[in-house]
This record gives sequence, structure tokens and C-alpha cells, in this order.
Amino acid sequence: MENYKLVSIVIPCYNDKAYIEESVNSALNQSYENTEVIIVDDGSDEATKKILSGFNHAKIKLITQENKGLSAARNAGIANAQGDYILTLDADDFFEDSFLEKAVPVLESDRSVGVVSCFTQCFVDKNRIIFKYRPKGGSIGDFLYGNSAIGNSLFRKQCWLDAGGYDEKMRKGYEDWEFWISVTKRNWRIYIIEEFLFNYRKKENSMLQITNLLHEEENYQYVLNKHKELYIEDFDQTIAFLQKRTLKYKTNEIKRLNSIDYKLGNSILKPFRFLKKIFKSNR
Repeated sequence: MENYKLVSIVIPCYNDKAYIEESVNSALNQSYENTEVIIVDDGSDEATKKILSGFNHAKIKLITQENKGLSAARNAGIANAQGDYILTLDADDFFEDSFLEKAVPVLESDRSVGVVSCFTQCFVDKNRIIFKYRPKGGSIGDFLYGNSAIGNSLFRKQCWLDAGGYDEKMRKGYEDWEFWISVTKRNWRIYIIEEFLFNYRKKENSMLQITNLLHEEENYQYVLNKHKELYIEDFDQTIAFLQKRTLKYKTNEIKRLNSIDYKLGNSILKPFRFLKKIFKSNR
């Protein structure tokens, strides 16, 4: 394994003083040893900066920048990475020690695979796992209508170059899904290790999770417009997808407003307005 390539582990950090040490330790404790750890301080508060400045390990490189968001922080870290392989890791999550040992050989043995992901456990605290996620991975058709991989995964740096990096305009969630679309549309495949090797922390009343929900439809519209050629080409499936979105609108709005008339008048039409905007912008 000593001949395997360098893996750059990129950890964006924004005010994650309570969890960053656990995340960094999971990077340093990987049984695959040919790694570097790049922490990107994305404009954190002084308490977090104090913890970051205290890391003293030969593998760790610290980059500081003003707050620009998750995508920009990841891009900054990857741009400074020396490795051919990149592992992204959010500052409040952690991998099992064996993840890279199992993931790197997949990239080494199959040139068609650009990304290696795994099953995920979502937890509130270490003694309370609230759900388990088993993504399927695959190719572009598996990602058009939903994310089939976790955001924190191992990928070739070439995938990042091919995709043009993470979209820094996406500061309200869904940047992982959009990135995987950009990667797989360039014929890279995403492979899933069918083991629970990643641990995702669900924080109570997380502002990020609330922001993602509030901007869900805005994010969908952005992704559909950015990759409109794919959705127009797959027209029938796009219509079916929008119809399913319509049902979701209906259920959510009835719960929120308790008004069927409002829902029928507004939200049933909303997904088809997506389609109208896609066609208008394609002229």
C-alpha cells in the first residue's frame, strides 16, 4: 500500500469548535497513511481559530479566508492539495479509520470510477443513531433526480477539474448533489462501499438544515437550469419528476396552511413553472 497515491483530506471549518478535533482526528487516524490534512478556516470566530491554531501535526496545513461558504472553502482546500485523490470531510462529521484503506484500491483498480462513497450512519450523539443511509452511486442517470452519494467522499482530483470545482454560487445547500451531477455527466462513475464507514452528525435545530429546507425549491430550480440540456433530453422522466414534486408541494402546503384551495391554485402549477423557465432560458 506504500505505493498508493497521496490523499488530500480537505476539512472546511466554520465555527465548529465543538467538533473539529474529532473530525481532524478521524483524518489523522486513517489506517491508510499516505495522507495530508488541509483545514480551511472559512472565517470562523476567535474560539474556533484558537483551536485550529493549536493543531500541531506534520500532516496538517491550515488555510484561512474570509467567510465565503462551503463550496468556496472546499475549492480553496483542493486548489492547495498535493494529492491526486481528494477526500472531503465536514468539520462536524467523521470517517471510520478503515475508510481510505478500503476506498483507495477501488480508484487504483478501475479507471472508470471517479468517486468512492459508502453507507452512512446519522447520529445525534454517539449512543443514538437516528437513521442509516445506503446510497446507490452509479452514473449520470442515477443522479439527475436526486443525490445517490454522500457529500463527503473520496474522488480523483481530475474529477474536480473536469467539473469546474464546486459551484460557489450555491450557498444555500445542495452543492454536493450539483457537484456529483457535474462529475457524472463527464462519464465518471461513483462506486459505493456497502459498509457504514461514515458518520454524519445531525445537530438539533441546525441552521444549515433549516436553510436547506427553506431554499429547497430554489436549489432544485438552479440545478435544473444549470443542467437543462440533460433534463430536456430526458423529457419524459423530467415531467414525471415534476409531478412527484407537485405531490410533495401539495402535502407540505396543506400541512402548513391547511388550505386545499391555496394549494391547488399555487403549488400544483409551481413545478411546471420550473419547466417553463428551463425552456425559456434554452431559447
